[in-house]
Amino acid sequence: MAIAAKRQKAAAGEAGETVPTICVMGATGVGKGSTLNSCFGPNNFSTSALFASDTLKPQARVLPWRGSGSPLRGVDLCGFSDSEGRDTGFIESMVSYLKTEVNYVHCFLLLFNSQEPRVGMHLKDMLLTLKTVFGLSFMKNVMIGFTRWDYTKRANILRRGITKDALTVNVNKLLHSIL
Repeated sequence: MAIAAKRQKAAAGEAGETVPTICVMGATGVGKGSTLNSCFGPNNFSTSALFASDTLKPQARVLPWRGSGSPLRGVDLCGFSDSEGRDTGFIESMVSYLKTEVNYVHCFLLLFNSQEPRVGMHLKDMLLTLKTVFGLSFMKNVMIGFTRWDYTKRANILRRGITKDALTVNVNKLLHSIL
């Protein structure tokens, strides 16, 4: 195990406490790394402006919230709908990583690109795999987040009046039908 990983495990286990853990999931390019960098400060998690997947293996870091707050652990998983068709291997490595390295998660943050809030086949497969491995109770710890929400007047017109609440209701209904 790498020295940095050992330090993070030690920090997570200091004084017998568990560090609150947020695990970010979503399609490739949805903004998982950017969301984690918003929580923990810039350049802690990788991001890419390219079409290819950037996170090729899951990673976790224990960092202060917003750069100076209480320590939290952020877990960045590989994206679904991988640009090179590696979803099956990514899902297997995510499950293994969560079980062996992370051990517990307080919040699964499931991110959707608000400009394309679709639940594709790869996301369905991943959710069904997580349900099979961790039981349906893992869904009690899932929060839905939308990235790329534009507040301009033009964006509001393009959304044709669709609100964040309406998107949330629609995605929740879809998730309930899947699981």
